[in-house]
Amino acid sequence: MNVTVRGRKISRDMRMLVDTGSTYVVLDPNTVEELGLVETPYTADLTLADSKKARVRLFLAEVEVKGRKGPTFIAELKVPTPLLGVYALQTLGFKVNLKTGELEEASPEGGYLL
Repeated sequence: MNVTVRGRKISRDMRMLVDTGSTYVVLDPNTVEELGLVETPYTADLTLADSKKARVRLFLAEVEVKGRKGPTFIAELKVPTPLLGVYALQTLGFKVNLKTGELEEASPEGGYLL
């Protein structure tokens, strides 16, 4: 999936794997540094696909997918491929069609406030 990530320093278009098993967008430390993402005071304890545990720092960035943009948490972790997790998908109003594997609009950009 083509995703634009905007940090304080620069923006970058990148290919990400849509991962419905991942809560966060996941980027490697070098990319986080290059983009100049905003570090939060928070960490998250993640369980990886191989059942290992990892404590990661969380950052903020704006992401854009298919013309929709919004803020999201970025987990910093050395990964071979950037991951687009469900928190960002929900923020942008997307869901994954499980039959086709394609992203579909599920709600308004930015979500609901009811």
